[in-house]
Amino acid sequence: MLKKHGILLLAAVFVMVSAFAAHAGDLTPEQLVADAKAKTEKVSVHELKSMMDRGEDIIILDVRDKEEFEKEHIKGAINISRGTLEFLVQNKIPDKNARIIVY
Repeated sequence: MLKKHGILLLAAVFVMVSAFAAHAGDLTPEQLVADAKAKTEKVSVHELKSMMDRGEDIIILDVRDKEEFEKEHIKGAINISRGTLEFLVQNKIPDKNARIIVY
């Protein structure tokens, strides 16, 4: 399934979510996006598969809509759609230091 979709995954995309409140007043939207991209590590499908095979402690976060998630998703992924992410992420992923793989 991972190869089929050719998904590039992002690690720690939502570092921005935890830091957003502290910096939102000081930065423009463009600066926030640039800051988040600078702090984001891209992970290939093959790298994710290796992480999973090694049993690394990661959280896989699927930000697609519920319907897409229900059709097919990576085993063990948590679904929080982009439209609700900012409101739900702290309840579903309370560990701010967790390594999060987002797709």
